[in-house]
Amino acid sequence: MLYGKWRPRGFDEVVGQDHIVRTLRNALASGQVAHAYLFSGPRGTGKTTTARILARSLNCANLTDGEPCNTCPPCRAILAGNALDLIEMDAASNRGIEDIRDLREKIAFAPSDLTKKVYLLDEVHMLTDGAFNALLKTLEEPPPHAVFILATTDLHKVPATIISRCQRYDFHRVPNEAIIDRLQFICEQEGFSVPRDGLLAIAVQSRGGLRDAITMLEQVTARYGNAVTVEDVRAAMGQVSDSRVAGLVSAILADDLGTALEIARTVADDGIDIARFTRATIDLMREIVPEALKREPAAEHPQDELIAATRARADGVRLLAAAIAELAKADFRLDPASPIPLEVACAAVILGGGLPAQPVAVAGGVPAAARQPVERPAGGAAPAPVPSNTPLSREEKFARDLYEHCKMVNPSHAMWLNGSFEVLEMDGAELSLGFQRQMPMGKVDTVCRAMVEEQAAVILGHPVTLKVTLIDGSAQPRRETRRGHLAEAAKAMGATPVGKD
Repeated sequence: MLYGKWRPRGFDEVVGQDHIVRTLRNALASGQVAHAYLFSGPRGTGKTTTARILARSLNCANLTDGEPCNTCPPCRAILAGNALDLIEMDAASNRGIEDIRDLREKIAFAPSDLTKKVYLLDEVHMLTDGAFNALLKTLEEPPPHAVFILATTDLHKVPATIISRCQRYDFHRVPNEAIIDRLQFICEQEGFSVPRDGLLAIAVQSRGGLRDAITMLEQVTARYGNAVTVEDVRAAMGQVSDSRVAGLVSAILADDLGTALEIARTVADDGIDIARFTRATIDLMREIVPEALKREPAAEHPQDELIAATRARADGVRLLAAAIAELAKADFRLDPASPIPLEVACAAVILGGGLPAQPVAVAGGVPAAARQPVERPAGGAAPAPVPSNTPLSREEKFARDLYEHCKMVNPSHAMWLNGSFEVLEMDGAELSLGFQRQMPMGKVDTVCRAMVEEQAAVILGHPVTLKVTLIDGSAQPRRETRRGHLAEAAKAMGATPVGKD
């Protein structure tokens, strides 16, 4: 495979992890070697590759500035996979206590063909609790000839007792530019011709995983040959290159719900993968937001018009941030061909989204602000206008959005907000919430305070200080009964509600 062929053979070839490479090389050069290392980070970012380079460096007979020579017998044995003293274990399939006990029994034996016996435990978070306990004792008192390298993609599942006994290194997602440079190098060596924009499309699709990016490059060239166009790359990756992506963002910035819904439906009718279209829209908005936040945007940018439209609105950046959040929640799993999740997300952003109310433009129709009021019934008094954004609807909308935002941050803490509070004040610097029960109020006041203040500030667009109050039925602010659009229309025509209010 192309990825295996171009796997880095030394620290100088590791891409996008300079902070880790520099530290390890300095430690090896000075002889300050730890007995246990913990490599954590997303898949495809170089954890196992770096572990193997480290194993060669620990045993290299000609180590130079922390770099293995890759020519001495120990280096060649490890590169060829013939080193008996490099023990690689997949913790996902060897996760029980018996597997670790077997490791503990064999670790006491001296190395047979290397200077150091290196144990590489991949996906270490998959070990059982009993296996972790057995491993812990070995990590506490390892023999001098043994070095452990633990690798994981889910650090939070590794017990703190294990983490505290290792030198921890956090691998980051590889930047797109670094991925492009590495792919360009591989293309030159392999005789591939791929435009830089095509390599960028691969880098974006890989989400910071260099291994995935190289695999995608191999997939594209296997399908289209050594000379590949940008369109070939996008077709192979299933990416969406459609002017309607920018059109949807433009409609959101213009509060044009009619156009947004029309775009969503035509995209689905054309057979385009609606989930990928939504993802492309999110990516475009994520590209626009940083540019709109700059004091002086780039002189030339492919999305100049959308950036200008974002900057023209006082709440433009906040609107796109809300749109990203809503579109990211769109779930297409039940019906992948249906545009309904995208339509709902667009409506949530344009009609509310936690932002101050704006008139909703209707494509090809009459703007809401220009519509004529309901005519006065014959012989009756002038009806009160139907409020489009009453304090009641704003407070309820804010309460729902606050819960949803907090649920995305910490679901277990957000449960204390689920239907347990009333919004008493939200327009000033103080956010006042009323609770009928002591327990949820206490939890929100202590455990959830920072989260609530942070997410409320995101929704409202300004910092707030949380105030909680215990209220009873009589102390609650009077709420108008919600009767739906038919009841509101009837009242607007002069009808009088009956029944208990």
